[in-house]
Amino acid sequence: MKHINLPLLEEKISREVNHIDKSLLDSIKNYVQTSEKAKLAIINPNRLAHKFREDKLKTLKAFLFLTKSGVFDLEWAVHCPHCNGTEQISESLAGIKHEGRCGACVTSFEADFDKHTEIRFRINPAICDTKDADPFELILNSHETEPGISLQLDPKGEHFLEMSVTPGVYALVNVLEKKLYVFRIPDVGSESKNSIEIIYNSSTPPISNRMLKPSGSLVLTLKNETELKQDFVLAKLKEPDWTSAALVSTLQEFRDLFSKEMLSTKEAFSIKNLSFLFTDIKGSTELYEKLGDSKAFYLVKEHFKIMEEVVKKYNGGIVKTIGDAVMAVFSNPNSALACSLELIKAFDQFNEEGGIRDKIIIKVGIHSGPCIAVTLNERIDYFGSSVNIAARVQGLSDGRDIMLSDRFFSESGADSKLHSEDWSSESFTTSLKGLAEKFKIHKIVRV
Repeated sequence: MKHINLPLLEEKISREVNHIDKSLLDSIKNYVQTSEKAKLAIINPNRLAHKFREDKLKTLKAFLFLTKSGVFDLEWAVHCPHCNGTEQISESLAGIKHEGRCGACVTSFEADFDKHTEIRFRINPAICDTKDADPFELILNSHETEPGISLQLDPKGEHFLEMSVTPGVYALVNVLEKKLYVFRIPDVGSESKNSIEIIYNSSTPPISNRMLKPSGSLVLTLKNETELKQDFVLAKLKEPDWTSAALVSTLQEFRDLFSKEMLSTKEAFSIKNLSFLFTDIKGSTELYEKLGDSKAFYLVKEHFKIMEEVVKKYNGGIVKTIGDAVMAVFSNPNSALACSLELIKAFDQFNEEGGIRDKIIIKVGIHSGPCIAVTLNERIDYFGSSVNIAARVQGLSDGRDIMLSDRFFSESGADSKLHSEDWSSESFTTSLKGLAEKFKIHKIVRV
């Protein structure tokens, strides 16, 4: 029987009423009160978003705010790329490494920051102590399965099963007696038939792992040596729907609330694809000369406020500022495009409301591609050719326009998006400073 410190839970939840919708807060509170310890010890916000019928990012942000207020704690997990097994768990980003060795696969691996590095949550022990959560329930709670096959064995009985399988992880579970067999079928290697015989008796361990050979079929013979009827379910684990470290690190809310969360300075994690948005103020030197330091500095500060508000609105994060320039990052190219369009509109409105047109004219450039995540100057930063290209693309802008690389233009669906908006586009091919190849660039201008 679990104990919930309900007054403390309500007090901490009440701190976030201005950041989280009441309906979502109520759903989370009810989940904490009604769930078993194992479900509070490992919390996947994506899964709960589905359960609550809420948006994933909205739910993730709610958990970030509630973690800051002390309802939950952060946890980082690094998974084996071959079998998705959890190989590292840390309370901080600084404690994880991109290299590891999987005990189940007996294989060394390099994990990336998107698919294999997960952020998850657990209830704060001051609200509910989960140290004695059932290990078997913890494992079952960590995964979701596809519809399976029920296998019933009479006392001293036997069951034969031959079925088609695909690469992935399969689990044979006896829920009543809390016994679990895990079969891992790789997707590389020469195929050969997998034939397995399992003898089930009182000495069967609670959990066992087996790495099988690549195969399209599985032949299973299950023998029950006990005097009791035994019920099993054989099912394939679903592809995990984790909240990736790559995604959460792009959110402004995470960067604001957990500014001290950063990778070890000795680590660098690869990321398959992010969108990088660079902006700069056109003629900032002339702006200071024309308006004077005090007034120009005020305008530049207002410019940064607008940048942060719009970037945050579209689920991005500001990585850093370099003078008057801004580097922002997005996990979703559609969001990066929508952000750039609104930025142009926002500064047009800002200038018109000030009574003097073109006080702040921004130049915008976006590119998407792979990169590495590192810690630099005590923050999560990104490096690689994709970042360099994005900065060079922004350098092509003349102000009040948006320069998009061809890759980003395609990934963001800009062509169809711009047809329904008051924007015109034209393309050209150019070289970029310091880069040998030629790039197709799309120039977007507000009509």
